[in-house]
Amino acid sequence: MRTLTIADNWKDWKFGDTDAVMTFTALDDDKVPDFSNRTLTFKIASTLNNDLEHPKDFAATATGYIQDKNVILKTEDVKQLTPGNYIVELWAMSNDTQKDAVYPSKGFAQFTIEENSMKVSDVTNIPSMTINAFWNAVMQKVGTLTKGAKGDPGQTPKIVMGSVTKLSPDAQPSATLVPLQSDPNTYTLNLQLPQGVQGEQGLQGIPGVGSKGLDGNNGLTPTIDPKTKHWMIGGTDTGVIAEGQAGKDADPSKYVTIVSFNQLRQQVQDNATALDALQKSAVNKDLQTQIANLTSQVTDLTAQVKALQEAKSDTPKSDEPAKSNTPASDKPAISDSAKSDTPASSADSPSTPASSSTTTPDSTPALADPDTSASSASTSTTPTSNNVQ
Repeated sequence: MRTLTIADNWKDWKFGDTDAVMTFTALDDDKVPDFSNRTLTFKIASTLNNDLEHPKDFAATATGYIQDKNVILKTEDVKQLTPGNYIVELWAMSNDTQKDAVYPSKGFAQFTIEENSMKVSDVTNIPSMTINAFWNAVMQKVGTLTKGAKGDPGQTPKIVMGSVTKLSPDAQPSATLVPLQSDPNTYTLNLQLPQGVQGEQGLQGIPGVGSKGLDGNNGLTPTIDPKTKHWMIGGTDTGVIAEGQAGKDADPSKYVTIVSFNQLRQQVQDNATALDALQKSAVNKDLQTQIANLTSQVTDLTAQVKALQEAKSDTPKSDEPAKSNTPASDKPAISDSAKSDTPASSADSPSTPASSSTTTPDSTPALADPDTSASSASTSTTPTSNNVQ
């Protein structure tokens, strides 16, 4: 946010005082901006009853000058202002981009011009006594005036060219003279000029006509010197060898000989032939058949074992007494001899007959080979008995 404040020591001054300076402080986010390449202009408007929000009329503009870190406004530059209240802004225009920064961002700074004793701020409303007093004062001054010495010639201002800004064709041209801070007698002239309107396209030019150039001389054909083996262009030795240098002998240990390669290739071919014959042999087909039969038998046995396990979980144990409402004292006593006659393994074995859990060779699918059938039958019987126990 931009702020602009005026020092209290010259916030008020009298009409006609052209030897005073108002000091302003401009800040950008509480930091002093760099005005070294900017044109500073104070824009002043009149207001009524210290109303800072509603300017009445635009009154004047004046050049701002940099002094230390402040910007000053000379009262001699606004001597045309009459007594009253005024609000002021500082406009800082970049000499490169022609963009303006306005201080402050909100509201205005304010100063007051007080009436002097002459009260000659409005020539349409001057009292007669004031006119007489003014006339007497003027005549007194005239009586004391004498012709002074001839003054020195004034300095001719220097004008240096500044920037030229191109505007749109419908814009108005303008120019600004900016005094240099280092030399107030030197001014920079900045021009803002509108671009010209786009003209119509010109006519197509006549194609150029030229004569064919002469043929060039034949070039030199490179040759190889038979002694040095260098490229020769005409009679000039280029020093570039045209033939390649002889290479080093190869290291036999790093390469495979043709004999070894042929032996390896023959070995691969023999292995491939043997493998193909093995795959096509009858023995291999028999093995595949036997594997298929065994797989089928394992599937059947797995189903039978599952059925036996389910029967075991549903059948009560043989030594488990039946539940009754008879008190324990009325039950007949069991003798020691009766206990000793019961096998130790009967408590853990189900009451299902052993014959129902035994798989006979007849239930096993017939195999193509009798020897294989016998071995598969014994295999099917063993896992079943293990599941029953």
